[in-house]
Amino acid sequence: MIKSNSILNFVLILSLIAGVFLRLYNINHDNLWIDEMATFWVTDPSISFKEMLDRHSATELAPQFYYILIYFIHNIFGYSPDIARYFSSVTGILSIFTIGYLVKILKDNGSFKLSIFLVSFNVFLISYSMEMRTYMLMFFISSLSLIFILKYFKTKKNYFLLLFFITQVCSTFTHPFSVIVFASIAILPFYQYILKHTYEKNFIITLVFTGISVLVIIFIYYFNLKISSDYLWNEQPTFKFFTNLYFSQYFGSRALGIIHLIILLFLIFKFRIKILKNDFLFILLTLFILSYIIPLVYGLYKPIITSKYIIFVLIPIIVLISVLVNELENKILKNFLISLIILTTIGNQFTEQNFKQFFENRKHFKPQYDLALKYINESNYKNFYVDLNFAKTDNLKRNYLLMYKNYLEIMSKKNNYNEIQYVQKDQNYNSSQVWILCSHIVYGDNCKKSLANQTILEERQFQNLYLTLVTID
Repeated sequence: MIKSNSILNFVLILSLIAGVFLRLYNINHDNLWIDEMATFWVTDPSISFKEMLDRHSATELAPQFYYILIYFIHNIFGYSPDIARYFSSVTGILSIFTIGYLVKILKDNGSFKLSIFLVSFNVFLISYSMEMRTYMLMFFISSLSLIFILKYFKTKKNYFLLLFFITQVCSTFTHPFSVIVFASIAILPFYQYILKHTYEKNFIITLVFTGISVLVIIFIYYFNLKISSDYLWNEQPTFKFFTNLYFSQYFGSRALGIIHLIILLFLIFKFRIKILKNDFLFILLTLFILSYIIPLVYGLYKPIITSKYIIFVLIPIIVLISVLVNELENKILKNFLISLIILTTIGNQFTEQNFKQFFENRKHFKPQYDLALKYINESNYKNFYVDLNFAKTDNLKRNYLLMYKNYLEIMSKKNNYNEIQYVQKDQNYNSSQVWILCSHIVYGDNCKKSLANQTILEERQFQNLYLTLVTID
């Protein structure tokens, strides 16, 4: 068995280099998908700040903080689909260091090396570090909140409580699910008083003010929310979910997910007394539990849970595994588990597109609008529109029309496709033929059904994007 210290010293530098590289390389390989188009449309720098907020309230469920940042970034660096993805990659890269630093503060015994490895090679975090959405920012800010709480526990310096307050407010303005992080911390004083008959006045005062601020933010935001619940397409998880708790998504495969889940549960059971005696480990365990329980319970009223909404659950998962596995006194078992984690994680990378792209062509998982527009530009027919029949309401159709139109016209301009024109369905065209784009990723199997009464002249498919030339009667 390879010595654990030798393994971790070797993989540390490898992890940092690979973690940064994988979050930047080929970041714009895929076109935007519909949620990213919404972000792109909302943060158009050519519109006023007020109009940006109006667009946000009409289309997005997440609060404004991320979109305000991207709006100003677009004003500074230009309006391109590439820019906001690089912002996500930067927060993803910073998260490697914040999680490593969090573990080092918690237990300075080399555990941070394993945590850096796990964050760097985590396929879920890599994926969302390459998306124009709010999730990596939420993950990053959540890690900062936990760092400031832990620093307060270690130093008792009150300015760390102020920093915690600021980051928690920012986190709440980023995504409502981040309230779960606050709830996990807010439970601690009750636990301390019941179990230890102690409490910390400044800590409790900070939690009270933070809690009031969080509730006010959520109330004001959702009271003024204009969009319909038609945007909520979630379903309550089936029994299969409870067999892996999204670990298969978080770690890249069902086998790897089960390995990490079993190791985590074993370590929690093995060190249950240590966890209950350590305030910060208790917070991490509480965060792990509440990340699932709160959305599932609320889901009995309206399903809301998805793996990306609770992306911060990876923080307690990674930190607990990294710290507790190094607490094992049995060196053979410790070395075996560390080796198993490292070798299976690296092995799994060769099944992922992040690594496979270096020795074979990288696959596309999102609609290839660039190829569709190129094909239209080279054809004899220059009019096209997007099939929006998947939208349930007129409000959704209107917003999606604007999103698609904005993105596709910018792509056309970027590629000098000056002759092709995005038109609205049922308007007068320059000819009796028109191209229809339909994305399987948002429309399911209904793309072809919507063409049932059309005269089809030609069909093409670009990954999960259908391009069809029809005759308008």
